[in-house]
Amino acid sequence: MHMKEAFSGSPVIRISPNVHRSRKKGGADMAVKNSLLSSVYNYYQADLTPKSSRFDSHKKKDLQKVYRDIVKLSKDEPVFLMDRSKALEDYTIHMKENAISFRNNIAEIGGLSDDELFSGKRAFSSDPDKAEITGSYPGADDPTELELDIKQLAGPQENRGHFLEKDETGLAPGNYSFDISNSTSTYELQFTISESDKNIDIQRRMARLINNFNLGLSAEVVENQNDEAALVIHSTNYGNRGESGGHFSISDDDTSQRSGIVDYFGIKRVTDPGHDAVFSVNGTEYTSPVNEVTLDGRYSVTLKETTDPGSPLTIGIKPDYESIRDNIISLAGSYNAFLRATAEYVDVQPRTNLFVADMKWSSHYYTDALSDIGVTQDEDGNINVDDTKLTEVLKNGEPTAELDTLKDFTRFALRKAEGIQINPMDYVDKRIVAYKNPTVPHYANPYVTSAYSGMLFNSYM
Repeated sequence: MHMKEAFSGSPVIRISPNVHRSRKKGGADMAVKNSLLSSVYNYYQADLTPKSSRFDSHKKKDLQKVYRDIVKLSKDEPVFLMDRSKALEDYTIHMKENAISFRNNIAEIGGLSDDELFSGKRAFSSDPDKAEITGSYPGADDPTELELDIKQLAGPQENRGHFLEKDETGLAPGNYSFDISNSTSTYELQFTISESDKNIDIQRRMARLINNFNLGLSAEVVENQNDEAALVIHSTNYGNRGESGGHFSISDDDTSQRSGIVDYFGIKRVTDPGHDAVFSVNGTEYTSPVNEVTLDGRYSVTLKETTDPGSPLTIGIKPDYESIRDNIISLAGSYNAFLRATAEYVDVQPRTNLFVADMKWSSHYYTDALSDIGVTQDEDGNINVDDTKLTEVLKNGEPTAELDTLKDFTRFALRKAEGIQINPMDYVDKRIVAYKNPTVPHYANPYVTSAYSGMLFNSYM
């Protein structure tokens, strides 16, 4: 079993588990197969899994509520027929993903609790270009401001090959191979070099192959001013692994085809073993193998650029009125993104227009009472916020009536999103076969309502 990518021309590069090496070391065929299946699974998982949120983790009672809601809904759900096309699968899954994303965004501003909605504290970074706030958990007491000094960012391992003349080659035609090993697996890359192949052709093919499969690596071909090119390979994992070795190694000492390709391109040479992020918080130094760190147990921060010596940046909590303003702006942005994502499917599933129209017209009921604080709705249904006007109003004190209206609007939008989470098939064009008699007891079929993306949905449970 192997994966392969064909290129224009005669050369073909293949990648497969290093079976002969596993056998020499006493490994079993099953271990090789498991390694390959794991790599394929991780490839598709990385490609298809939506971005996760801390609100994707649920307590037992939350999962029980989801199940009860599906069972309750299915008791009155009619029997229907629908096509089983790939387009329908994409539609239902994406509708549910959009609803989940919107719900998580509302949860970020406290929208899952009436008491906490819009009251969530918002963190700030004095220089977002160097340290970006990705989340905050201030707790009951507001934390003091932190001084963050970023001395070094975490980086990957780099193997930078030799710069070679692009339109020449020093390799004889024939079949070549070399091994790439990471912490869990060894893979052998096999390919054929023909007489017409130049250095740049082979380098680009190798880079494309490495990038197309989940090897934990990324590759690119870089050029210099002398019209030369080099193959550069990076690990996707960051940090210095120390005595445990690098993130990957490249060799052709023990491969099944002709050797020499590694030394020729110089890709065995480790030009950077990978390094940890180094930063200090209020004068205390820390290290991290990644650039996504948690400071003081309260702030999730992405380190993006080093600070100037003696010029730390500040991480802290915004004043209450700024936090409320940011929460309202965040609500509007999340709602607009949800509405646009849903409207994209109107032509694919025309019944989706019922949902979009309901959201637009129902929103008018709330936004008509919010113009005094700078919140309006345009003809497309998008919520617009006048930042200057909203800030001015909030500085003079919390507008209780308007905030109550915004809370009602948020609860309405949240109910609509949760409805799609439970039953993304509700707006699918389908042929009704029979309606259930509501006066006769019957068994619920909880999986009918979410034929493609119900209880067994990746990242939802």
